[in-house]
Amino acid sequence: MSVLPRPAVSVIPLRDGARGPEVFVQHRQPTMDFAAGAVVFPGGRCDPGDVAKGADLALSSATVADHVHRWRHVPVDGDRAADARTLVATGLRELAEETGLVTPPESLVPWDRWVTPEGPPKRFDVSFFVLPVPASAPGQPVHLTTEAVDSEWDAVEALLAAGAAGRLRLMTPTRVILQELLDLGSVEAVTRLRPVITGVRDDRPGSRPRVTDVVPGG
Repeated sequence: MSVLPRPAVSVIPLRDGARGPEVFVQHRQPTMDFAAGAVVFPGGRCDPGDVAKGADLALSSATVADHVHRWRHVPVDGDRAADARTLVATGLRELAEETGLVTPPESLVPWDRWVTPEGPPKRFDVSFFVLPVPASAPGQPVHLTTEAVDSEWDAVEALLAAGAAGRLRLMTPTRVILQELLDLGSVEAVTRLRPVITGVRDDRPGSRPRVTDVVPGG
C-alpha cells in the first residue's frame, strides 16, 4: 500500500562566499529513520500548530498573493492562502528550533517542491525556501538540532564535489538544488530568478536553472 507523503518544509540559508554561494547545512545522524547520514537543509514536517501560527503571521497581502502564485502548480488541500501561510510558519519554527535563527516571515523566498518517490515507509512532500543570510548579519544560524551530528556553512561547490566523490551523501533534491545555486553563482542572481515551481521531479542535465516565473500583470 502506498504511503501518503507528509507536508514538510526545508529552508536554505544562503550567502555569498569567496568560492561562490555558501549554504548552511546539517549532517544527519546515521541512526535516523529517514535520510540517515545525509547532508540536508534545516527543516521538518508541518505540525498542526503551524496552521494557527500561519494565520497570525505578519505577512502582507502582496506577499501572500505572491506565494500563492509561486505554489500554484502544486496540489493543495483546501485554501491556498492558508496553505502558503502554514508553509512559512513551519519554516520559521524549524529554523528557530534547529538553528536558533529568527527571521522575518517575509524573508523566506519560495524555491522548489519535491516529493519522496513511492516505496519508502516514510515519505514527505517538501516545500523549499531560500533565505538570504549575509555573513555580516547580526543573527546567524548555529548547530542546535539533535537530529544532526553537526551543522555548518559550507561552499556549494565543495559540497557537490564531496558528494560526487562519495565522501558525503546528497539526496537527489539536495544535489539538484545545490547545482542550481552554483550555476546561478550569487545570492542576487538566486533571488532575482523567481523560478517556476512545478512540483514535478526534473533533474535532467540542462533543465536548470529553471525559467523565471511570470507575475500576472507584470
